[in-house]
Amino acid sequence: MATSEQNENKGRINRRQLLKFGVQGTALSALESALPVSSQAGVATFIKEPAKNGKIVVVGAGAFGGWTALHLLRKGYNVTLIDQFGAGNNQSSSGGETRLIRAYYADPVYADMAIRALALWKENEPKMGQKILNQNGLLLFNYPSSKTEAEAAVSIYKRLGLPLEKVSLDDALKRWPQIGTEGLDHVMYDPTAGFLNARKGCQAVCDLFVKEGGTFLQQQVKQETIKGGKATAITLANGTVLEADQFIFACGPWAVRLFPELTKKLIVTRAVVFFFASPVGQSNLMENKLPTWMDRDMSGPFRSFGVPGSDFRGFKLGLTPPDNDVTDRFDTYNRFVKPEEFELALGVIKRRFPKMVGQPLIEQRVCQVTMTPDSDFILDTHPEADNLWVMGGDSGHGYKQGASFGELAANTVAGEKEKLKKFALKRLIG
Repeated sequence: MATSEQNENKGRINRRQLLKFGVQGTALSALESALPVSSQAGVATFIKEPAKNGKIVVVGAGAFGGWTALHLLRKGYNVTLIDQFGAGNNQSSSGGETRLIRAYYADPVYADMAIRALALWKENEPKMGQKILNQNGLLLFNYPSSKTEAEAAVSIYKRLGLPLEKVSLDDALKRWPQIGTEGLDHVMYDPTAGFLNARKGCQAVCDLFVKEGGTFLQQQVKQETIKGGKATAITLANGTVLEADQFIFACGPWAVRLFPELTKKLIVTRAVVFFFASPVGQSNLMENKLPTWMDRDMSGPFRSFGVPGSDFRGFKLGLTPPDNDVTDRFDTYNRFVKPEEFELALGVIKRRFPKMVGQPLIEQRVCQVTMTPDSDFILDTHPEADNLWVMGGDSGHGYKQGASFGELAANTVAGEKEKLKKFALKRLIG
């Protein structure tokens, strides 16, 4: 529930408050770490620390690997970033148009990381020369089944000092007449959340990494070499052998190929995304006239989410359908959306956005999610090589934390932070 002050204000946050919440966030508990940043006129200027003695290779230029490489570079390491298809490519889990960013979690670790990520995007966008973060708010369609999650999230938001409104169904229809409330208990509204431009974000991070002195290679990694408890080199598909002091593999579903003995419990699943044509004359359903949204039916077979317009791509609806394991063929199957999945999407449209009923489908795509059994990330060293790190397990919610998870990884690899048991590899072995 919202505090009494939030109820009185009906969530009408002014611009200064939004900037405060978006940039400053909160003290980030054990995950917080200082960046070498000086600020002039509100624009962050990054200064490298004294050069470290070490070469580091990061494999994978997605949301996790790209940010990790950039943070390590800023610590003074000699960093090479490698991706077989390029940053933000269509085969990766970090590709596509958009990803939500929000602190709405029952777990404070991920809420803290999301708020830190907001700050990092805001600090880096001026150097990227483009807008990646869009804070247009988030509507949460809550059911009786989502009560436990909602209560935990409210507690976390209070600790963070962030606004989170509980809105009755009658009030929700007054404020957002374009939505439907069938079957809902209530709606919650987070004005500080929004979405990130996904593939553009990966490309922007990679470009900034190169601009600041990093090396990027578009190559496939075939294998690693481990001798005497250390990783000594990796071999690329073109025969090149790269030696380094530390290796970080942030390669999404390809981890199950490169490290099968460590990832036996990882499952790669499909997520389907649909773009519907925005209706003519319905401005409140067009480009960013409506907050992003999530349908939180915790008892149902799937949950859905969406972004009502970005770069004029249409009304986005995404969902992860049930029984969707493609672990053994994640990079060889044809990425077709099934007719029954399209019917699921149409059902969501009918319930939640009745004015969108009948609008034509203009685009569809299938992306991949690498699931851990507990939906927690992975950040740990290989049991046979303490300088080879495995990073991943996005579990369908990792892009939003990429900036801060990359920061945590860089600090951990540099020995400035202890490894978190929460992200240990041993959960996946056996």
